[in-house]
Parts: sequence; C-alpha cells; structure tokens
Amino acid sequence: MESALMDLKERISFSFGIEYGVSDQDTLNTYPLAMAYLTVFFVEYGEAVLSLDFKDCVLTRGSLIIVGEDNMITFKEASEDYKMHCFLIQRDFASEIAYVLPNELFSYLHYFPIQTFTEEDIGIYHLWQSLTIYLMNNVSIHAQKTLCNQFQTLFLSLSEQVNYDELIIEKHYSRQEELCWKFWDLITHHAKQHRDVAFYADTLFITPYYLSQITQQFLNYSPKELINRQVVLEIKDYLRNTDLNISQIAEQLNFQDPSYMGRFFKRETGVNPLQFRR
Repeated sequence: MESALMDLKERISFSFGIEYGVSDQDTLNTYPLAMAYLTVFFVEYGEAVLSLDFKDCVLTRGSLIIVGEDNMITFKEASEDYKMHCFLIQRDFASEIAYVLPNELFSYLHYFPIQTFTEEDIGIYHLWQSLTIYLMNNVSIHAQKTLCNQFQTLFLSLSEQVNYDELIIEKHYSRQEELCWKFWDLITHHAKQHRDVAFYADTLFITPYYLSQITQQFLNYSPKELINRQVVLEIKDYLRNTDLNISQIAEQLNFQDPSYMGRFFKRETGVNPLQFRR
C-alpha cells in the first residue's frame, strides 16, 4: 500500500532527529501516512476523523495522539477550522527521551494512543507546547538536551495520570506481549552488565530464536539491536553527566577494554566517545 509523508506548514527541524509542523485541512490527503519512529499530534482547533490501525476515531480540540512507525494512520476528513500540531521524532532521539521514562507507560500508550485533555489540561499543554516551539526557534548549542528534557516532562506528566494497577486488570496481554515487555524491562535493568541475547532468553526461560521472533513482531527490532541501543544510551549518559574517563566508563559497562567500547560506540552512533563528549 502506498504511503505519503506528512505535508506540514511552519516546519522546524533539527539534524538530531526532531521535526515540528502544523497540519490543517489543506494538508490532508487520502493516503496512509509514513510515520516517524515516534509522532505526537495535538488538535488545537476543529475536528477530524482519523483511521488508526483501520479503526475510525473522531479527534476534537484537546486530543493528544501518540503513535509509532508501525501504526497505520490515515486522516479521512476534517472541519474547516481543523488545526493540529505535529512533532515527528526519529529513533535515536526518541530513545534518549525514553531513557528515564517508566516502561509501563509504553505499554499503556500502546493500548491507549489517544488521550483527551480537559480544558485545564489544554491550557497546561499550550504552555508546554509554546515553550517547546520557542526552544526550537531560539536554542542552538543545547537544543538536543533541552528538547529531550521537554519531552520527558510531557511523558512523565502523562504517566502521573495513569493508574497502572487498573490497566493490568483491564488489559489481558498475550503470552508473547508479556514476554516482550518483560524483555524490555530486563534490558533497562541489566544492559550495563549483559549484552548477550542468551542471558535475557535464559532469564525468560525461552530460546533466543523465540525471543527474536516476538521482538521483531511487537517492537520491530531484533533483541541484539534493542540491547545495543540501551547500551548506547547508558554510554551517552555517562559521557554527558559524569566526569568519568573512557576507561572508567568501559569498566562500569563491563567492556573488556576501552578501545572495544570505543569501536562499539562509533559503529552504533557514527562518532567516537570523545567526539560525542565534546
């Protein structure tokens, strides 16, 4: 099936993987949209009919939609006054944002990608969005870190409103989904010491092949890709927020020597650790 890139107005973009723009009635088309790794929509005015994974949803003022690259999105129609703000976030930057977020939030958003804000929530969101757009227009040296903090604030605020106990009662995950989320949780706790797929498969009492099947199905990446991505985030965190030298960081992350960690980091990011720290 053919898909189309989003046609946006008032575009702002950064090379590290985030783009902002506005969608209105003039920009809609009938094709499924090619999503970024993570996309955040907010309807400021009007109404629109959205097909999300082949289910029609009516969006109104105050609708916040959070979707990923594996979602099927089509906007079918919209009112004349429809205006929607769009943040398109690529994989590496989305990973940095997710680094401090609770794993349960991703599960919640998987099942509830559309949030409807109250008038009070809309006012608070407008303040967040105005500051975010201002930062995108005016900050350069610290733009990546500042915008990362902004989106972490947004997602943590959403997490505060979720009753995860009720979510567990209400939603019954398949066995494969449960294993997938448990694997994700294991990575966040053990990636500093364990980079081999076999460790995680053994902990889950399944084979590496089966683990690969379910992560490809539900997360669109192999177990090794997901482990490596978390290790990269850990290295970046040490490089940004500590004074540890490369040898000390390699020791903290269980690399056999600093040069091996350096080669790993450059292969995954395109720059060596010292270049990234600078």
